[in-house]
Amino acid sequence: MLRDYMLTLDSELGLDKNENPFELPSSPREEMRKLISSIDLNRYPDPLALKLRNKLSARLNYPQECIVVGNGGDEILSMLFTAYVKPGDKVLTTYPCFSEYNRLCRIFGAEQHVLHLGFHENEITLDVEQLLDAVARISPKLILLDNPHNPTGMFLDPAVLLETAKLSPCPFVIDEAYVEFATKSSLDVLDKNIPSNLCILRTLSKAWGLAGLRVGYALCSEDIAMKLLDVKSPFNVNVVSQEIACIMLEYDEWMKSRVYSIRFLRDKFIEEVNELESFHAYPSQGNFVLVRTDIDREYMSTILKEKGIRLNMLELDVNGFTWMRISIGKEDELNYVIQVFRSIVRQPNVEFVIA
Repeated sequence: MLRDYMLTLDSELGLDKNENPFELPSSPREEMRKLISSIDLNRYPDPLALKLRNKLSARLNYPQECIVVGNGGDEILSMLFTAYVKPGDKVLTTYPCFSEYNRLCRIFGAEQHVLHLGFHENEITLDVEQLLDAVARISPKLILLDNPHNPTGMFLDPAVLLETAKLSPCPFVIDEAYVEFATKSSLDVLDKNIPSNLCILRTLSKAWGLAGLRVGYALCSEDIAMKLLDVKSPFNVNVVSQEIACIMLEYDEWMKSRVYSIRFLRDKFIEEVNELESFHAYPSQGNFVLVRTDIDREYMSTILKEKGIRLNMLELDVNGFTWMRISIGKEDELNYVIQVFRSIVRQPNVEFVIA
């Protein structure tokens, strides 16, 4: 059980952006401090980010020439649209999906086709047969599947996704922004023969705690890498971000320990939520949890605002529930959320004071 105690807050509690709640340790911070004082900021960064790509290649045992670095995962997605999507082209996603997919479809004038996830009592599913049927039926120019899935936390067998990718006529993007929090990744089952249409998207924003630096990367075929490099801006990742990313990749054990803590807190939070009347939390392989409630959305939003909690209130039209995606924070922060939920269920009119 999460401990029951009052959380002291100086500002709003932000659990809406799936950030890593833990600060970086002192050792890399000291390295970063020294780095900043030594960088020649009057010089442009390496346009190909070769040092960082070599670090990633060595760590992941993946060919350096098949790695592309971007200004966050969002820029990699934008590169993919630039390289492969013209106005009127079809793009296949799930519903729901990462909101950036929807935005890029609008910006590039793409025709977005969606596969509706199955929302069941205790799990959320994607019908792979329907995915294969949709690929054959609509002939998309780009397929975007996040795994672990955002915002539901659902996880698909990477082996199944890779087999599906081989049958796709277009770039098949597996967005693994949250994969460090999952039990397996596509790289765990990928052999040396990289499918020519495969693109695995990753980021240092989540598990590595570098959201403010904006560093994402694609692990793809050489064909896709060449196309992405052709369309990217010349100096897309600044020199500070490149160098700090190289520093942090040396702190693999810190990352793994923080991931372990977040997984533990996530699973305990799910247990706590599911003990409450009117709330249900779904299993998750990300650093966030999808929660449904039969409490009115407007009332729920009002209470959360009054209590100083920012969650991602999802606009999902599914089964008449109110849906929330809650980022996993520190123990006291999650405990505070549980207390607020409990106060709504047991004493909806009680005054709940933040110390």
